[in-house]
Amino acid sequence: MNNKIFVSQLPWSVCREALKQHFSKYGSINHSYVVVDKVTKRSRGFGFVTFDQSDSVQKAMEAENEMGGRKLVVSFAQEKTENNQQKPTDN
Repeated sequence: MNNKIFVSQLPWSVCREALKQHFSKYGSINHSYVVVDKVTKRSRGFGFVTFDQSDSVQKAMEAENEMGGRKLVVSFAQEKTENNQQKPTDN
């Protein structure tokens, strides 16, 4: 199972450490990052969190997550192929 989640609707002020701290209540985190614009270095309002355990992913997705007064949207992260297209998921 994929241990990585996609988090959108992040407040512009959220950094990698704040994202990690928020989601650490669901389990141990292997990696987290907030995607930033290459030119302005400002947050693009979304990021990724990779947990050590897959059950932590489910807990994070089922919970109501809010940061800075904004309700976060949490979903499974999609892997991308070589030409930057999303891979179809096996359902």
